[in-house]
Amino acid sequence: MSLLSALALFGTIGTPELLIILVIVVLLFGASKLPQLGGAIGKTVKNFKQEMREGAAEGTAGQKAAEGFRICSKCGIEIKDKDAAFCAKCGQAL
Repeated sequence: MSLLSALALFGTIGTPELLIILVIVVLLFGASKLPQLGGAIGKTVKNFKQEMREGAAEGTAGQKAAEGFRICSKCGIEIKDKDAAFCAKCGQAL
């Protein structure tokens, strides 16, 4: 079964379905726990996005290092001075 046929099996989720899901969540967790649950989900999404950005930056830094460029491990900028011992932007030892 392909992904499209599986999605067609469930149909689209509209407003009535979302309201039913919300009522079930309120019954399961209670109204007092919903702000905590929302905050935890928000922090999780924020951390995930941050890790994705850092992973992409590490990939770019790795490519530049392979090409012979020196990259600061703290701020990620390209170091043009080949003899530099510290990053000019953040002061990190190279």
